[in-house]
Order: sequence, then C-alpha cells, then structure tokens
Amino acid sequence: MPRSDDASPPDHYARLGVRPSASADEIRAAYRKKAQETHPDQNPDDPKAAERFRTIKEAYQVLGDPERRKSYDRARKSPQVPEVLRITQQAPAGCGGYLWRVFAGLAAVGVFFVLEALGVWAADVWTLSLAVGGGALVAGLVTALVARHFPDEATDISFRLDAQRFRMRADGRTVLRVGWGRVDRVEVRNGGQMVMWVDPAAAQGLHPVPPVLTAVDDRRDSALLRFDLSETDVPQPVLISFLRATEPIPASPPDE
Repeated sequence: MPRSDDASPPDHYARLGVRPSASADEIRAAYRKKAQETHPDQNPDDPKAAERFRTIKEAYQVLGDPERRKSYDRARKSPQVPEVLRITQQAPAGCGGYLWRVFAGLAAVGVFFVLEALGVWAADVWTLSLAVGGGALVAGLVTALVARHFPDEATDISFRLDAQRFRMRADGRTVLRVGWGRVDRVEVRNGGQMVMWVDPAAAQGLHPVPPVLTAVDDRRDSALLRFDLSETDVPQPVLISFLRATEPIPASPPDE
C-alpha cells in the first residue's frame, strides 16, 4: 500500500524555516543562512551534515524558481490520491468475544451437578440417556443465545478500496465484497466512523465483526453498515480524500 505521506511533497518551507507566504528575498536570505549552518565544511564531525545540506539546497532549487514554486504550492494544496487504498487493523485479542465459550463450560458443569442431585446416574440406561441428552440440548441452546450477544472479535482486519469495489477481510477470510454500483451512499463521520448504505442482497448473511464492523442494520430498501476505523492505519483525511476523488464512489460530505 502506498503510504499516506508518500502522496504529499516534502515541506521545503519548513526546511528553510520560512512561512509559505515568504517573499523571494526572505527565501533567498533563509537559504544562505541555512546553507552556511549546514555545509559539511562547517560541520566536519557530523556525518549527517551532507544530507542536511542537500535537502536545504533542494528546497531552494524549488522555492527559488517562481514557476517551480507555483507547481509545488499546487501540489501541497492538492495531494495525489492513490488508485487503491488499503486499510488494516491489528486488533488486540480481547476476551469479550469468548465469554460464550466460558459459559458453555460452566453450563456443562451445571448440567452434571443437576443430574447428580437428581440421582440420574443410578437410573436405567434409557433414563440416563434422555436426561444427559436433554440437559446437553438445553445447555447448548442457552450457549447459542449467549454467543449471539458476544460475537468473536477479529484480530486481523483489512480493507481494500479501488474504483470498482470495496472488500473487507477478517482473520484471512473475505466477509464482504461489494461493487460501488450496489452502494447507495458512503459517509465518514467524526471520530473515524464510516457508514455505508448497500443493496440488501450484497449484505445478506453478513454479521457484525467487532471491533471494526460494529453494526449491520437490515432495512427495507438498503442495509446500513457501520464501521469504526478510528484505530486503523489510515488517517481520516486520507480516507475522505480518497472517497471524494474516486469517481464511482457515492461519497457524501463528512459530518461537521
């Protein structure tokens, strides 16, 4: 994945220690001062002096030329957007999604003690079979209900967005793949929240995948998907720029 900062040019103004509104004379004076301070001859014991001097010279070559400075200023205001945006999150393996497994063990122990209290172990084989089978069935049903309220949390989640489709993978498995033609709207909200309205058929059988896909709300005309991208490796401004710049994506302006 192209790093998000690769799309932005280096800050030549910061290298020279001047403001973007600095005049040509101020830039020239700043360059002379910085060049003198960073020249390798003035810093014979500093192995990084040559590299610093090179960056100062490069900054002046751009800002000291009026045409190159105009092009540079345009690039700073309108950074390039990658053709493919990849988003990843390594989530900590929390215990919330495993509560139902703990409950399953406790339910099995509870069934054993109930059968022991009823004296079933001394009964005939048919009574014993019915009691054990019935107890296991009840414990299994209750465990299944608990599992629905405490889904497992994925620990390796990634997204791939391009001009054709949106894809989400969790722990090595593709859980959602949908083309933009089946997406009604995409919104990015404050706090790294993204909401997507998709064709109900595209989200059929889809369930929340904590901690990123936090909700799947089936509605009459569309399915509403809520994503928490606050802990992923792509900053919100980069995501917004990509959604806006990629024409097939029906992106709405972000909430203020």
